[in-house]
Amino acid sequence: MLENQEQIREKENHRVFKQLLGSFMQENDEKKEEILEYARNINIVPKIYYDDFNKKMKVEFKIGDKQLYKIKNLPDFYNKMLHQEPYQYGTKLNLVHKRESFSRESLPILDFMLKYAEIMKYSNEASEGYNYYKKAFILDNIFISNMGLDDLFEALQESTVAFQRNNNAEKEIYFSSIEPNIPFTITQLPNEKFSFQANMDIFGYEILEGKDYTYMLFQNAIYRCSKDFENSTLKLLEVLRKNYTNQITIDEAELTSFFAIIAPNLPNEVEKENLSPEVEKRCVPKNLGVKIYLDYDKNNYIVADIRFCYEDFEFNPLINEKVTIARNIIRENEALHQFIKTGFMLDKANAKLILTKEDIIYQFLSEEIESYMKRYEVLVTDAFRKKEIHSFQMKNIGIRIENNLLEIDLSQIGIDLTDLSEMLQKYQVKKKFHRLKDGTYMKLENNEAMQFLEELTTNMEIDAKELSSGVMKLPVYRTLYLEKMLKSLDNVAIQRDSTYQNMIQQLENNGKTDEIQLPMGLQADLRNYQKVGYQWLKTLDDYHFGGILADDMGLRKNDSSIGSYFILC
Repeated sequence: MLENQEQIREKENHRVFKQLLGSFMQENDEKKEEILEYARNINIVPKIYYDDFNKKMKVEFKIGDKQLYKIKNLPDFYNKMLHQEPYQYGTKLNLVHKRESFSRESLPILDFMLKYAEIMKYSNEASEGYNYYKKAFILDNIFISNMGLDDLFEALQESTVAFQRNNNAEKEIYFSSIEPNIPFTITQLPNEKFSFQANMDIFGYEILEGKDYTYMLFQNAIYRCSKDFENSTLKLLEVLRKNYTNQITIDEAELTSFFAIIAPNLPNEVEKENLSPEVEKRCVPKNLGVKIYLDYDKNNYIVADIRFCYEDFEFNPLINEKVTIARNIIRENEALHQFIKTGFMLDKANAKLILTKEDIIYQFLSEEIESYMKRYEVLVTDAFRKKEIHSFQMKNIGIRIENNLLEIDLSQIGIDLTDLSEMLQKYQVKKKFHRLKDGTYMKLENNEAMQFLEELTTNMEIDAKELSSGVMKLPVYRTLYLEKMLKSLDNVAIQRDSTYQNMIQQLENNGKTDEIQLPMGLQADLRNYQKVGYQWLKTLDDYHFGGILADDMGLRKNDSSIGSYFILC
């Protein structure tokens, strides 16, 4: 019997469903296999080659768990990672190329590999477009550029990797973010000479230049060097190496300069051997102390009188006088540079330093003086202490109602009112401070009192110049808004007269229905909210305020029996 069309359709649908089911089952099986691969924690093991003659470095990579397999084609490895492809590297490694397949320790070097493998891939593809350009592409290693050295160090810092120099035997090398300890020694010789020596083979290291850092290849480590280390220890070693020696001989006259200029730059103290006490006293500077005496002059400029101190000996470095003791010139220059950076200028006539610009003085008083106090001994006069920065704080405000006007009395605010208008103008343009006539600095930023005065003048439409009179007059209907502003003030004594207090109390209590007195003869049964609406408008009328009755308040404003009691202004 021939199958009808419906039976044929059912069989076809069943076949398609089995195919669909099978494809998802296959995908689930593949996911299970991937999960097994992820659990393998594949390691990436780099090996670095360094060519002494050409000063070039390259890195190759192996991957695996117990058995390692060399990556022979880095662009191809990048493609596999991009498409998450599986690949059989050998009998011991069938790898799905996903990030999850690799151990946590290998992820930094994996990121390094992929970054530079991608560059190799697109560089090679671009070069293949030129028929005349024939070159055997290098696919199994990455040559390290200046930027590449920075990236490689980031990936390998504080770890040990295989390293081969020229054709020498392979060894392990450590990537250290801590600089090497290079010892230096100064030795007194019998002939009143002194020997300065670097206790290392000055030809036993290499300098490698990265983009952002300089590196020192020394013994069994690659050290990342700070700018300070580069400008001190490395600079000194380079001078010795250029002169093919690890030591130099100096006489006593030069010894003072050595300890004053060279030794303070070195990260570790120079070891002294056989130096007599007399030589140390003459040539080795003691610890530098700095004293600063701060005061104001008649122009309200800050004046700094400074002294450099070596134990009991003090002197003014701004006076050109002969100082016979051993000095730490480097530390002295650092101290003077801090004054210059702050903005101090030389008052040559008085051999002092001086600050004259208001904004620089404010910056010094508000922030930088703390740094000076931490590093040096800072002494100030009573006059200086009285002119420290203050934050403007209002003391007393008087509020009263007079002749149906609201009066605000600022005469006892705690500051000369002639300063107030200018202070407000500076606050409105985001100035940080105002300097009073007596030289005192008032901090304006993030100031509650200044915010209150700005709202008062702006929202109440008061000219800022009126502040200098000490008394401002406002329409009485501004009472509620003013009271809200006053409640935002902390630590301010507010004197309210009785009329003002009674008004505020009545306005705040008129929502209590048990105190509402309805007009005599009212022929209506009002709900509570209608009574409140009536009382509110009645209170506004009592104090000559304005009010508006909205259409949807439900107060029956069209009811002739109560409409006459609603004041509409």
